[in-house]
Amino acid sequence: MERRHLAECGSTNTEALAHLRDGGGPLIISASRQTAGRGRLGRAWQSDDAALTFSVARSFPTELDLAGLSLAVGCTVADVLDPGGGRIRLKWPNDLFLDGAKLGGILIETVPLAGERRGVVIGIGLNLQPLPADADRAAFASGHAALQTLDPTVTAVATLDRLAPALQALLADFASLGFAPWQPAFARRDLAVDQRVRVGEQPGIARGVSERGELLLETATGLLPMSGGELSLRLETRL
Repeated sequence: MERRHLAECGSTNTEALAHLRDGGGPLIISASRQTAGRGRLGRAWQSDDAALTFSVARSFPTELDLAGLSLAVGCTVADVLDPGGGRIRLKWPNDLFLDGAKLGGILIETVPLAGERRGVVIGIGLNLQPLPADADRAAFASGHAALQTLDPTVTAVATLDRLAPALQALLADFASLGFAPWQPAFARRDLAVDQRVRVGEQPGIARGVSERGELLLETATGLLPMSGGELSLRLETRL
């Protein structure tokens, strides 16, 4: 898989989508600084050398079910960075938490391609360094965690070198297996399981995820499978 690094760009996802539209092959593209990065639900996500921001791009058959891909990516990233499994947790459908605070997130975007193919771009952002002492922490509703808490010597290049082969293997396996093999791995790191949550406007208790990566939400009317899409999950109170 080709690797490319930019000193600055608007968004690595935008660059990767354009690469696929132009007929490019599998690519990992990173940037030291993003000026127009984005997260889910249209949120802006700016970054500099205090974070690792990169995108993985490749094509899949149009009929491949991408449900659960963001969860499988989260599992892969967490298993590489925290192989013991004690500190990095996953919040459905796309966030990584370290010691209870947000470490990073995942944004998946697609583009139609010729020949019944679909381009898939996986954007990943991870905080490397803690916030400065004078930073406005009110801007971080889910807290702020940094990889340097796990390893004070961590760098963007070294982290991407560790993640790249694991993510390539994940995508190759996902193309034939879907999310089901990662369901137990997600369960081990599930931040919300058995807690009161709200998914969109629907309250309930999180009861894990299905083999397709749907959140299983226990409500007054029964167990509802909730798909990612534009839904977000908010933790309410611990049981």
